[in-house]
Amino acid sequence: MANQKYEITGITHEKYPFLCRIRALRDIGPTVKTGDLGGFVEHENNLSFEPGDDAWIFGDAIAAGGSYVETGSILQDQAIVCGHAVIQDHAVLSGCARVEDHASVVDALVGCRARVAGGGIVMGYTNRKRPILADSCVILGNVDGNVRITGSAIVLGDEKIRNDSLFTVVVSEKGRTVERDPSLDELRPLPPAEEKKKPRHREAAR
Repeated sequence: MANQKYEITGITHEKYPFLCRIRALRDIGPTVKTGDLGGFVEHENNLSFEPGDDAWIFGDAIAAGGSYVETGSILQDQAIVCGHAVIQDHAVLSGCARVEDHASVVDALVGCRARVAGGGIVMGYTNRKRPILADSCVILGNVDGNVRITGSAIVLGDEKIRNDSLFTVVVSEKGRTVERDPSLDELRPLPPAEEKKKPRHREAAR
């Protein structure tokens, strides 16, 4: 399939001359217009050009090596994805974030100097439960759902932090805390349909 989304220009990266800027061949999403310059790639397989895929690389961000950016994901600022890492499902990398090796970032926000490496996997469930990585945290294991990793926290390769609840689990080098929206503490009347249901009784502990 011919690439009708972008072209690789002859504008090389100042430090890494094997990387070249891209230029849009059509309008992409709400902000990229035909002719706009994007970030840097090493080759055409770094950024998806599938029909309807609005994934894009902005500014001085880089996709290099065997990495792949797809399905509406965005790289911006000085973010880097390299090795054989995959960025997908509307993930956003910003600041000086870096995803490398065989890591995957799916529907998550990775910013500041956060790093996902090794076989690390960062994955969201819905937009309100997207993991957020910030500061200088390092993810080598799995982070799923409504989790925010900050400071210099490290998630090791054999660790998995998963939270699909409405409150946010915050992990830093100081430990773990929970952030609850105050509205979650308000009592609400039971919907009429629920009133008819009898509560399930548990046997008393013996």
